[in-house]
Amino acid sequence: MLKAPRWLLALVSISFGFYHALLGALSWRSYEDDLSLWFSLTIFVGAFIVAVMASQGLIISTFYGSLVAIGAVSTVIVANLGLGSTFSDPYATWYVGGMGALLGVLAARGQASLAWMAAALVTWQVYLKLGLSGLAEVGLEGMFILIGAASATAYALKRADAEVLELQEAEMLAESSIISSKASSDERRNRLQNVLQLALPSLSFIAASKGNLGQEQRSKLIQLEASLRDDIRGRALLNEGVREAAAAARARGVDVLILDEGGLSEVSESQHSHILEKVVSALNSVTVGKVVIRSPRGEQWLVTVMATRPGTNAPDLWLKF
Repeated sequence: MLKAPRWLLALVSISFGFYHALLGALSWRSYEDDLSLWFSLTIFVGAFIVAVMASQGLIISTFYGSLVAIGAVSTVIVANLGLGSTFSDPYATWYVGGMGALLGVLAARGQASLAWMAAALVTWQVYLKLGLSGLAEVGLEGMFILIGAASATAYALKRADAEVLELQEAEMLAESSIISSKASSDERRNRLQNVLQLALPSLSFIAASKGNLGQEQRSKLIQLEASLRDDIRGRALLNEGVREAAAAARARGVDVLILDEGGLSEVSESQHSHILEKVVSALNSVTVGKVVIRSPRGEQWLVTVMATRPGTNAPDLWLKF
């Protein structure tokens, strides 16, 4: 997540804030009540410290944001109470520029709505004190420009944070996909290596005999080829019990097809063993025809077993685990 340097934000903000407070202190001759001036300065400085220092990170909490907004409006109300009806000092309305800095900080720290509401109340208080003609003379447009710029900056930072998070998630997803692909590739490589090791003796025997095989030898090699095919395509659907049951079914003349499509990838070990026990029982019950065992991905069931015979319209066995 993007983070603005806290020390830089604090330094720039405090510099603006105390600059306006200094202007207010230097304009004391324009105030009929010095106590109102110094009290308003105290409120302003306190609100500024809260705006800059409260909450960790860039975003200020709603609680502290509300305190800052209340402090901003209170500063103007108290200052107006002591401000003389006529004044010549251009900095007598120091609080207008001070509100631009204070509410700009508030907007930049993620509380733009509170900043704009406070700005509207400040404008109303200035109007009550100086009238409509006075609104154009005290620099209210600068306050709104600062708040608008800070709000736009906060929005841009928020969008940037969101885009960074999206990029991080995409990177993590790509990395996970690469790892998963590599793991699958390694698994296939190991499985093929194991199949090759099992097949090499038989292949060597076939080569040595130049294909002159007896019926019993052919039958054994056919059984071996079927078991090797199971090892390649069966994966999680295989254990010793399923291998033995499949071999026994083939010995009875049953055509057995075992296809693991990922349906068992997320089941617990105990559930996995229980399902394979059911598969063994189903294989042992088939005496003729063809049986297809699948573990489909994305279905309501984990494994299906279907046994069919030529010349029949309905399967002899159709189980879903």
